[in-house]
Amino acid sequence: MADTSSEAPEGDLALLPVYVPGDELQRRAVALGDPTRYRIFEYLLKSPEPVSVSELTEFTRLNHTGIRQHLEVLRRSGLIDEYREPPKGRGRPRLLYEPSAEAKRGPSKAYERLSLLLIEAITTHSSARAIGRQEGIRLATELAPKYSDPVRVIHEAMIGWEFSATLVNNQDFAAIVLNRCPLESAVNLAGKTVCGIHIGIIEGILSKLEGLELTDFEVHLPKVAGCKIELRRRKEATQ
Repeated sequence: MADTSSEAPEGDLALLPVYVPGDELQRRAVALGDPTRYRIFEYLLKSPEPVSVSELTEFTRLNHTGIRQHLEVLRRSGLIDEYREPPKGRGRPRLLYEPSAEAKRGPSKAYERLSLLLIEAITTHSSARAIGRQEGIRLATELAPKYSDPVRVIHEAMIGWEFSATLVNNQDFAAIVLNRCPLESAVNLAGKTVCGIHIGIIEGILSKLEGLELTDFEVHLPKVAGCKIELRRRKEATQ
């Protein structure tokens, strides 16, 4: 069985390979990565009733053929449902579209963040790890002024991703244990990509902080959980 992720690990921190079938997450990221499809999907989410092709044509100012092509991509990705309205006299009933039941529930905060980063990776042709680093730099800029201890910045960043994170904080080293994976289904689909984003986030945060270095990121399967981020304080920072 082939690994569904095409991204190879970078540097010395190798990721635990996850071998699983399917590419649903990638299909959805690609589907929403197109600005027009994103607008159509957002319109369907906000509409109180199922929407016809004619209504979407008026909304987007595109022709029927273009709208149908975008809708087919969204349908195949599992983001929307298609069905015919009940007959109303003569004429062929219209096709109507609405968000799928899963899409209506909406993503968790972690999945929403992951989707946006995957879209950015696809549209900019960047690696997941590189996109993670950019996100880490943004988080460091946001969180660093709030905490005097740089370890807390990483800890709070992981909590922001909805991890259940335990902090072990000593004078010379620190460890953050991620007890629950909020992205289990995504990791089961593309473990190297998802975990690569989070390694990149930590690397990005550390690039903006002083006195810490990443010594290991111990990755476990999501059902087992307990991934561990190991950090070492630089001597000049502890003196």
